[in-house]
Amino acid sequence: MARIITGDRMVDSVRKRTMCPDDTSIFTDVDILDILDEEMNVQVLDKLVRLHGENLTISVDIPRNASGSYSIPNRALGNKLRDVSLVNGNTIYEMSQISIGELPDYSNYSEPYTQLDLFYIENNKIKLVTATRSYDSIRMRYYLRPNFLTKVEEAGIVNSITTNTVAGTITLSMSQIGKNFTDSDKYDIIGKETPNKIKSMDLTAVSLTTGGTGNIVFNIADIGEYLDDIEVGDYISLAGETPVPNIPTEMHPLLAQAAAIQLLEALGDTEALQNAIARMDKMVTAVQTLIDARVELAPKKIKPRHGALRSQLGVNRNKGRF
Repeated sequence: MARIITGDRMVDSVRKRTMCPDDTSIFTDVDILDILDEEMNVQVLDKLVRLHGENLTISVDIPRNASGSYSIPNRALGNKLRDVSLVNGNTIYEMSQISIGELPDYSNYSEPYTQLDLFYIENNKIKLVTATRSYDSIRMRYYLRPNFLTKVEEAGIVNSITTNTVAGTITLSMSQIGKNFTDSDKYDIIGKETPNKIKSMDLTAVSLTTGGTGNIVFNIADIGEYLDDIEVGDYISLAGETPVPNIPTEMHPLLAQAAAIQLLEALGDTEALQNAIARMDKMVTAVQTLIDARVELAPKKIKPRHGALRSQLGVNRNKGRF
């Protein structure tokens, strides 16, 4: 298994790549962590998303409301969605997007034969133009934005797990407590193994016991379907933070190299900068080869979602996807 690089080791890796000593006041550890987060957003995520491997994709079902207006989750990368659909029981109905400029064309819209469900985007909201059938919830799939990288000391490490089904709570005992944990904070649970995914997010603690070690208690209902995913060794962090990058482990060195390039540019070391850029190009090619085509012997089949050949999809306009 590829070696996971925590925030602490990521900082050390950047310093080694730039020969920047750890006792310098030019770039503190916090400065390097900030640079790593910046390079995650402007370099690494772009390369990961372009591969269309759904590495960051998650979904959320938002219960139906009377207004037909639903906010895009604030953790969505780029404040955009991968897909939108309506859910009614076990049936999923495809939705079609129109632009705001097209709204007048649908002011008296009625299409009983195709039964298209339409929506448009306004600011950070999905707004339904029509919902020609009943539905229980609207399903949004989106790329989950990785959390900001911190040192391991900022996070808790799960030592044991106790579930109380009567009280509806789960107690996570920690061998280490995050140094800034308080009762009023919200928390994320981060997987210990690659790709170090965010298993549950924005959790409110029922209770928190701090010290060298301690416990944190959450409501099982808040964790939901991800309850069985939690393991000993997982990290508990403040919401929006993580002690390890939430990307495939093979991309961790790529992130460190991108940060090193920014440091070398700031230091004005032209020769080292050119060498670092050349190495970065080779790393990008190698890493993309490793993580592309996640199921090699089952290539994606190209099927039209609209038009005369859409019947190939297993879609019935009146019955949804099956």
